[in-house]
Amino acid sequence: MQATSLSEIFSHPSFLTILATILIVIANIMIGVSMLPKDKRQKRYKLHRIVYGATLVCFASFLIVTHRLLGNSPFNYFVMAYFLIIIPLSRKWNVTAHAIISSVGLVLLVGIAAFSIL
Repeated sequence: MQATSLSEIFSHPSFLTILATILIVIANIMIGVSMLPKDKRQKRYKLHRIVYGATLVCFASFLIVTHRLLGNSPFNYFVMAYFLIIIPLSRKWNVTAHAIISSVGLVLLVGIAAFSIL
């Protein structure tokens, strides 16, 4: 069932969980950008990992809620695999590549919010 008004969108439990996931990813990207100077890397690395873990937990809760209400599409599982495999692997390549790949993950989350719920 597609939502037709703003009140329906914001009352939909899966939208609230994907919105929280998107906001946590934005916060994590901002933390990652603030880590760029070498002297701040060690201080913020642990926070960056904790917020990444919160992203995974929030997205997993989205998958659980969506599975109960609508059923998950293969695209939802692809995005979860992207967050579990590709983003951690990109950490070892280059800081700029990691930032770009993480931003692509944010775009994928926005795509899920747009096509799954709206």
